Amino acid sequence: MAALRIWTAAIFAGWLCGCSATTPTGAETARLMQTSREWSKAAAAGNTEAVLAYFDESAVMISEGQPPVRGKKAIREYLAQTSMIPGFKIEWEPVEATVSGDLGYMIERTRITMNGPQGTPETQQMQALTVWRKQADGSWKNVVDMTASAAPSRT
Repeated sequence: MAALRIWTAAIFAGWLCGCSATTPTGAETARLMQTSREWSKAAAAGNTEAVLAYFDESAVMISEGQPPVRGKKAIREYLAQTSMIPGFKIEWEPVEATVSGDLGYMIERTRITMNGPQGTPETQQMQALTVWRKQADGSWKNVVDMTASAAPSRT
């Protein structure tokens, strides 16, 4: 019985070692974070078509206090509406990323600026959770983009 346990443990350990050879490396996580940074630059520049290129066809955007926006066509319309807001600008920076197989997610800090009631720019700090799917060509597409107000800092 002890020999069977040792043999089973050895097979399981070998399986785990084999799995670790196929799990994503830090390089893939860094690649996903760089993809997010490039996406942010396109958004900050107001390039709607470049921003759309990062979305999966079936992507969903979830924003605080708003109904979900589903699919690339609806996202295009949403982006067109936001581009008409006076002073609107959005940018973000990934804080951390996790990749497992063909899926990854990131936590990001987001800043949204638009003109306030007096016409002067006001910036809101946000937090985001994005979910990504790796494509057959190795690129990453956003499938879920969820943004909410950032909590105040604790002192």
